[in-house]
Amino acid sequence: MTVDEVIAELRRLGRGEHRDGMAHFGIKATAPLGVKVPEMRALAKRIGRDQKLADALWKSGQHEARHVAMMGAEPG
Repeated sequence: MTVDEVIAELRRLGRGEHRDGMAHFGIKATAPLGVKVPEMRALAKRIGRDQKLADALWKSGQHEARHVAMMGAEPG
């Protein structure tokens, strides 16, 4: 998957009611999509380990993309 494909999938999974509830947990991202952690885990599992993609997702600056990046980065 590419960075654009991952972010497009995250946008598809995002929900306004989840985005609005993020403040309750102290999440102050500039443009959150409202994707639940279990959905991000499932996406990261589908993608698998890919350090290059993880680096690119992190550099995107998008909140949920950074979560997926952490889940798909090579350990160590």
